Amino acid sequence: MNRQIVESRFRLDPDLNFVRPELTALAALWEEKRAGRPVADRADFSPFVLRPYLPRVLIYEIVHSETMRRFRIRIYGTLISQYSGRDSTGRFVDEIMGEQAYADFNQGLSWATDNKRPLRAAGSYYFVDRSFVQFESITLPLTIRGGSEIEQLLNITYYDDEA
Repeated sequence: MNRQIVESRFRLDPDLNFVRPELTALAALWEEKRAGRPVADRADFSPFVLRPYLPRVLIYEIVHSETMRRFRIRIYGTLISQYSGRDSTGRFVDEIMGEQAYADFNQGLSWATDNKRPLRAAGSYYFVDRSFVQFESITLPLTIRGGSEIEQLLNITYYDDEA
């Protein structure tokens, strides 16, 4: 089943007022891994470090063209795949969402990229074939090999109706 997110309603929270302690811990881990640098590096978040979160990991790769910035899904965790009904690895975010949902996602991903800071999001996704799903997530900006530009975003999402 391929569930497209057709609508989303969520709040972006740069103050990181998390409900879930796991997300508070991830924000603290990002700060620790940053180790005085402006931003943590992708190498700081190996599969071993991310082990407790792997099913819910999304990694976005930032792709620039002359006219725009796009976000390609590099890693799509199994829990995310279960909720969306597909594996979107390798696809661009603007290809897999309705217009309004993409506008919300683009705003959050762009904010984390531009501000080089973690961002909390919480709210609801509305899928084509099911009612809304409540979620809370963190998006963490990352450099690659110690560079100065944000090249990837690490996102961890928790759903309120998880079994």
